[in-house]
Amino acid sequence: MDARYLQAVTVLPKQNKVCGKTLLPFCLRHRVALESIDSPFIKSGFEGVNPYSVLMAIRILSTYDKSEMAKPLSFSEKLWMLYLTWNNKYYSQVIGTIIGCINVSCSYPKFWEKEKKQKVSKENIPWILSCVSNNVRNGCTLEESWTMPEGEAVWMSISHAIYNGAKIDILSTDEEKELENFKARIEAYKKKMNFNG
Repeated sequence: MDARYLQAVTVLPKQNKVCGKTLLPFCLRHRVALESIDSPFIKSGFEGVNPYSVLMAIRILSTYDKSEMAKPLSFSEKLWMLYLTWNNKYYSQVIGTIIGCINVSCSYPKFWEKEKKQKVSKENIPWILSCVSNNVRNGCTLEESWTMPEGEAVWMSISHAIYNGAKIDILSTDEEKELENFKARIEAYKKKMNFNG
């Protein structure tokens, strides 16, 4: 069975505790909430991380309730922000924990690359909404679709699309490993032939 799929569907329900809050598996609702505040945790390179962005990420990742995500900073969160400012070691650990929580929940399928790139018409529907609506249309509740680990939601959405006739070729981890072994055997053969010839 595909290792990326196994990782996507075996994410533990509760992750680590940081700044007094337990982080939940990263889901599509978390992604949208982090995007709405322009969080550095969903940007390449995590540029702009600071104690405030860390606390906002913790707040978002510790709940599925949108109203909890949108509250002003509490007194205890302000104290945690001061603590993160003064304790660089803990601050670094918390950042690593948040990144780890996001990464472990985002195990996506890998696709076979096509020889010819086909032009894909871009629609104005965000991929997150497409994923949620595809899962809801195929039997998940709206809440399940928004709150299951992101990798699992993507796998389910893609499997629904394939079942409904979409032409999507997934590269399994076994196939990927075999492809790497094949390439290594070809390179070894070429090297041997050049050495003997």
